[in-house]
Amino acid sequence: MRRRPLVPIIFMRLAIPGFAIIDRYVAREVLMPFAVDVGLLTFALVTGKLLKLMDMVVNHGVSLGEVLGIIGYIMPAFLELTFPMAVLLGVLMGFGRMSSDQEMTAARACGVSLYRLAVPVLMVALCVYALSSYFAFSLRPWANSNLRNKLYELSQTRTSAGLKEKIFNSNFPGLVVYVDEMSDTDSSLKGVMISDARDPHNQNTIIAKRGAILPDAQGKSITLRLYDGSIFGMEPADNSTHVTSFKTYDLGVNPEESLGVSDVEPDEMTYSALRTDIAAARAKGKPDYDAETELASKFTVPFATMLFALLGISLGLKPARGGHSERFGVSVALFFFYYSLMRVGETLAQRGKLNAFVAMSIPDIVFMALAFWFFYRSASDKGDQGRGPGDIIWDLVERYERSRQAA
Repeated sequence: MRRRPLVPIIFMRLAIPGFAIIDRYVAREVLMPFAVDVGLLTFALVTGKLLKLMDMVVNHGVSLGEVLGIIGYIMPAFLELTFPMAVLLGVLMGFGRMSSDQEMTAARACGVSLYRLAVPVLMVALCVYALSSYFAFSLRPWANSNLRNKLYELSQTRTSAGLKEKIFNSNFPGLVVYVDEMSDTDSSLKGVMISDARDPHNQNTIIAKRGAILPDAQGKSITLRLYDGSIFGMEPADNSTHVTSFKTYDLGVNPEESLGVSDVEPDEMTYSALRTDIAAARAKGKPDYDAETELASKFTVPFATMLFALLGISLGLKPARGGHSERFGVSVALFFFYYSLMRVGETLAQRGKLNAFVAMSIPDIVFMALAFWFFYRSASDKGDQGRGPGDIIWDLVERYERSRQAA
């Protein structure tokens, strides 16, 4: 006889005022897969950054502890994306399990409506929505700002470590740097050659006898100061070349670019800072569409958690011939559809084609209509309870098999 885990038993017996046994049971069935899905989805997103993070360890001399700190700073942005999808997956898995074991049929036969069963799910979704909103309004801007400061500190201390003697180094985007000798004490360079291809229309080759790495703490930038050298360039208009000698030449480098992070200023702003920036830009007659899009996304993206929870209830009642793998595929497809609509709205907002709040609300409006329509039909038993969304895929597969056999 299989023993039930201790933690779910404690959770079931925990007395919460106004929270009935059925509420605790449904909430537990949703929360357990939700927690697992948050971990798996976040790990999948972090895995996509592993190659760049390992490159920082190998080529920039960054320690594993510092890499873990960077991961901690980028985690809020990842979690803000994984929360809605994890809620959808959790509800699909939880209601799918209860539906396949006929528990949903038994509950509804006892007079418990789908509206009543949706209460604990929406309460869980509301808590996740509040957490996601906290990430969007407070935690993510704080983390992005600290990430930028951390990257600058690393660029100060690790730039020389990332450069290797007598090797063509491509640590900076668009630059190839060759250094004949380096000093371990004062970051001075000897025998420097740089190929600068950041501007395709103005590519230069710089050769200098000496150089130095100068960090600028106020401007959050790095300057490669070169002494006693020449600049060899080409004019693309007439294919002519030119040579310019110099005693001192400063080459600016963005530290975020050197470690693979672009400038995302609106992401670093708090709610009040965004409002101030937007108002100032509007007063000058030059709207900051990026800031307006970021502000609108703070309201619209977390709200998807509630819509995915409601949609997951209806889809979880449907049978799935492929089991959990089919439900996972359905949730991925829905999230991809939402993400595509969000990108469309983001593009319209950033180009000023549509009001930012209206544009960023496009996916929420579409999914709100889908969620309410599916839920109403399921609660009223007006839908085909014998078929699920995955049956469309199975029908296509079976049709393909029949056509292949007929051929």
